[in-house]
Amino acid sequence: MIRTTSSRAVLLFSAMILSCGGGTGTTSGGGGTIGPAGGAGSGGAVSGGSGGTTQGSGGDSSPANGGTSSSSASGSGGAPGCTGASCNSLPAGLLDANRTTDWNPGILSDDQLHFPLGSDGLPVRTTVCASPKPGTDLNAAIKACPEGQVVLLAAGTYTISTTVSLNKGVVLRGAGSSGAASGGTTIVKTGGSSVLAIGSGQDQACYNSAYTTPTALTADALKESTVITVGKSASNFAAGDLALVDQVDDATVQEGDCQYFKRVDRRSVSERVEIAAVDATAGTLSLSSPLHWTLHAASPYLAQIAKVSPPLTKWAGIENLSLQGGTNPGYDGQMAGGIDVSNAAYCWIKDVQTDGTIGGMHASLTGTFRCVVRDSHFHNSANYGFGADCYGIVLRCGAADNLIENNIVRYMNKPILFNVSGGGNVIGYNYADNSWATPPAWQEVNIDTHCSFPHMELMEGNYAPHMGATITHGNAGYLTYFRNYSSSQFAKPAVYGATDKQTGNVAALQFDAGDINMNVVGNVLGSSTATDLGTAPVSSTFYGSGSSKPAIFEMTSAAKTDVAYTSLWLHGNYDTVTPGVVWNPSVSTQVLPASLYLSAKPAWWPAGSSWPWAGPDLNPMVGTLPAKARSDLLGP
Repeated sequence: MIRTTSSRAVLLFSAMILSCGGGTGTTSGGGGTIGPAGGAGSGGAVSGGSGGTTQGSGGDSSPANGGTSSSSASGSGGAPGCTGASCNSLPAGLLDANRTTDWNPGILSDDQLHFPLGSDGLPVRTTVCASPKPGTDLNAAIKACPEGQVVLLAAGTYTISTTVSLNKGVVLRGAGSSGAASGGTTIVKTGGSSVLAIGSGQDQACYNSAYTTPTALTADALKESTVITVGKSASNFAAGDLALVDQVDDATVQEGDCQYFKRVDRRSVSERVEIAAVDATAGTLSLSSPLHWTLHAASPYLAQIAKVSPPLTKWAGIENLSLQGGTNPGYDGQMAGGIDVSNAAYCWIKDVQTDGTIGGMHASLTGTFRCVVRDSHFHNSANYGFGADCYGIVLRCGAADNLIENNIVRYMNKPILFNVSGGGNVIGYNYADNSWATPPAWQEVNIDTHCSFPHMELMEGNYAPHMGATITHGNAGYLTYFRNYSSSQFAKPAVYGATDKQTGNVAALQFDAGDINMNVVGNVLGSSTATDLGTAPVSSTFYGSGSSKPAIFEMTSAAKTDVAYTSLWLHGNYDTVTPGVVWNPSVSTQVLPASLYLSAKPAWWPAGSSWPWAGPDLNPMVGTLPAKARSDLLGP
């Protein structure tokens, strides 16, 4: 995979809004269809009419100020935006830097051993330091292993009573995530706590006690810049340090009941950064990656930077394993039951499976920087319930520039969750489905936010029937949704252990009151009779409120004056209610890039499979997502 940082903007005009009222859109038929896509539909045409002027059958999606929007589903079947240029080259006028950031996540180079990265974008490690058999002390084997090498586990079952911890740059690798019964490696944890850990901070990595005395910024630190000015305090930092930058909340942030997972209460906008160089004479710190938010030195913001004080873990990897039996024996949020990653940078999880024997979070990334979770399968839970950490992959406590890619995450309350995340993270090309809820007729959110203020994150290319940003524990903002397929219908069975048809809160995207500056571009949204999976009624209204009708957009505030409504930016999305592709007429271009973070078709993408796989400019508009195809082979 090749990713490059671009200086060009990646966000839409913040001044433009989309309202519910009054207008009609012109719909021109272009031959686009929603294809089977592993059960997504029957291949029936869902493009607009033959060129007449139409109004959406269940709601209206016209832009504000009386403008009109043209709708089409032209479908090119190719990879738009890649001809003679990088696939993330942006057409002039499409995006604006005020509402989003430059996404360039994950591990960009192997700065430990200086080898080329593999086709999956991860460091390649081939030297085996130990091959412990079942019954061996795995922590002792890891401690004795030189950095940059591999502790290789055999096929079979390893039963452990103590969490296996990687606190330095070695790889723990098994024989496959299918588990011992299928020739892979299973690690079974007894007695509670995490099965595996990278770092040892757990949730305490979030709080002030995990940092040195904070240093006040002496000048504003601008978004997309790599310089922080701290004056004489610069000498307290060194190259390679991880730190957290944050500032006091303003009216943008609605904290709600969640003062947790922040260094200090009411400093909700935070970001993990890495110090690349220190200029004590100039009083500046140079960062290894650009900032994703402008931090203001003056009151009332009083931006600060605090260095991480516990030991850091870099270049550790977990690969090719099945995990069972872990749980969180403490308070909610303390640790993951599966893999707990904290105070870590350039670490990765690849080809790992967790199942219904895992309690609590299956994989948590706490205060991480440029870590990767990919090619894994997290499913089911040992403790279904609300307020029970029944989550799949969680990014929290300022975690920044991480990549969550090509995973299957199903049958949890929140399969993928942002929790006071730090920006620059990408949730790319995952299959997230079957969120748990009780009663099961209520539809939960597959990719969601908790605890203010997740910001500047990208959801691209995911198959997730219901995405959004609920405000149960505070609001979120400046999130971008690009080239996803969100049908509002879960796969069967919709909720583990139940057969109910979902009738409440059925939506493709959900933005609650207080969410701000959300950007929805180039997605395929909603369900119709041609794509009906039978687990929920098909979409019948464009904007819904109060969960009464299956909607393209569930806006929990009926007031059209709420910021979630007035600041919502929509452009170039196909929906099944209009039906057609609705373009905002204030934007001159109707060309969508293939990606907002990948500069080329990823090397791991299956040969012969089209990329991008979803979008209103493709024919069919929904193709095959590799993670969804893998899940279909595995069955429900």
